Amino acid sequence: PLAVGAEGHEITTVEGLLHGAELGPVQQAFLAEDAFQCGYCTPGQIMAAEGLLRAVPDPTIEQIRTAMSGNLCRCGAYTHVFAAVKRAAELKRNAGGEP
Repeated sequence: PLAVGAEGHEITTVEGLLHGAELGPVQQAFLAEDAFQCGYCTPGQIMAAEGLLRAVPDPTIEQIRTAMSGNLCRCGAYTHVFAAVKRAAELKRNAGGEP
């Protein structure tokens, strides 16, 4: 979709996932699973993961792969990214979920 299609809708950026100065669950999981390498794809990966987890709180690995397929990782850290999404799902469920 084009950006113009977001007119009138609320938009959350990667910075909007912070809780004050504290990282949100997806950001925490990416850090814990070493899903950051060069950092080029990180914001897109985190936002794709957040979107998936808002729609599917306990995704399968296939759902994660499909949801993350629009983000290319130059470093090839996909196994770390997938593990981070699984961990983020657990963190979000344990915290009672996010809006």
